[in-house]
Amino acid sequence: MDTSRSQRWRERRALWATDFRLINPRAYCVDIIDHGLARAFIAEHHYLPTYPAAQVAVGLFGRCARLEGVAVFAVPATAAVIARHTGFTDPASGTVLARLILLDSVPQNGESFFCARAFRLLRQARPGIEAVVSYSDPEAGHIGRVYAALSGAHRGTTRPRIVLRAGTRTISDRTLSKIRLRERGMDGAIDQLVRLGLPGPGLREDPAAWLQRLQTEQLLTRHRHAGLYTYCFELTRDARRRGLTLPRLPYPRILPAA
Repeated sequence: MDTSRSQRWRERRALWATDFRLINPRAYCVDIIDHGLARAFIAEHHYLPTYPAAQVAVGLFGRCARLEGVAVFAVPATAAVIARHTGFTDPASGTVLARLILLDSVPQNGESFFCARAFRLLRQARPGIEAVVSYSDPEAGHIGRVYAALSGAHRGTTRPRIVLRAGTRTISDRTLSKIRLRERGMDGAIDQLVRLGLPGPGLREDPAAWLQRLQTEQLLTRHRHAGLYTYCFELTRDARRRGLTLPRLPYPRILPAA
């Protein structure tokens, strides 16, 4: 896969940036947006259409005030994520860049332009947040080139893990947890799987038993994921000081072998 061009997404299809000019800052506006608007954009275009536990959403607006990109900063899956990659013991001092997407119409270097301004807006909206953790999924063709361009600290690769897939679509652990534990949002999580073409649970069928049945019938399959590249953006002087004791590894240059 080509890693010299900016990979983009439109209607959940992987594309490449079609405009190789440098982005004109005067042609674009970056601002905080409503979560409803961000959620709809992510659902329409991102390869991971679910919306995370968002804290702040930022939009990139192009000509005619058209939304052409979204960044979503969210609560991490566990508080340990912030301590491990930022050095802050208070999880409120960090956040996760859980979704970043630009349409293929945005110029080639649009990600770095957008992220730099999104970080500023994040700090204005949540001054207590001093660091941002982000992940790149090599299985989706991402090695984190934009994060390297922004001088993000490469912390390494997460541990390999077993994930469940419906076809080629990985189902998030959070979605599965909501179903297995009957947590708030379970109905939406079930609907997400049904929209992927899986049969819904039977009348009075236990949700956890339904997931197990989908695996038995090979409609949900186990897949060994090699891990995600992890990056940290240190937004303040204190964050940079804490980062001195944490790994700062060379940036990945190519996608790992399949």
